[in-house]
Amino acid sequence: MQTVGEILRAERVKKGLSIKDVESAISIRALYLNAIEEGNYSIIPGEVYLKGFIRNYATFLGLNSQQVMEIYRQSKGQVQENSPAVNQQEEPTAKQQGKSGSRLATWLTIAAIAAGVVVAAVWWSSGSQKPAPTPPPSTAQQQPVPANPQPVLPTAPQPQPAVPAKPASKVIVTAKYSAPCWTSITADGKQIYEGIPKGGESLTWEAASTLSAKFGNAGAVDLVYNGSPVGKIGENGQVVLKMFTLTGITQ
Repeated sequence: MQTVGEILRAERVKKGLSIKDVESAISIRALYLNAIEEGNYSIIPGEVYLKGFIRNYATFLGLNSQQVMEIYRQSKGQVQENSPAVNQQEEPTAKQQGKSGSRLATWLTIAAIAAGVVVAAVWWSSGSQKPAPTPPPSTAQQQPVPANPQPVLPTAPQPQPAVPAKPASKVIVTAKYSAPCWTSITADGKQIYEGIPKGGESLTWEAASTLSAKFGNAGAVDLVYNGSPVGKIGENGQVVLKMFTLTGITQ
């Protein structure tokens, strides 16, 4: 059975891509991509990063990432047995138990004395102090209240007639690239573009009813759909698929 690295290398060569092309498209260092293809996982910083790199690499090449991860798990032989460590503590000796009981009794005695002092202080304070007399209400500050105040009603805004939106006659998508990104475009069921535009490029595609766009480095792309800015559709290195129709973005 082929290893994960052999599968990824074969698909990359099949697509005519170099390690540098993949590095630019999904923002994973060529050092780590070579390590994955050669099965030298020790130089990759951690299992979580390794799995994420393999999954993004496989998705970028159009492979089934779940199947690739299953092959990785089988080759890795990740069978871990849960063996919780049992912390054994020495039983306290009779002398230590005696000291602990003595300290506890001492603290209890101190706490009881402190509580008695607090209760006595509160009782003395409440018994020796008299409440201050309440001052009579001031009549000079009282203002007469009108008998029948008339509320002021706000003027309700007049509703504006809704203008029906004019349906679009075709789908137009523009992609502006800030970094290299592998891109595949399908218009009305037919692939019309596949390549890796460089940073600073801007490309526009049209379709009669449906346009499907797949990006290998979504964080490097800003989209405009039928004249309306969509903005960024993902993070650096993330593979994203979007579907554009006459009525909106469905995926």
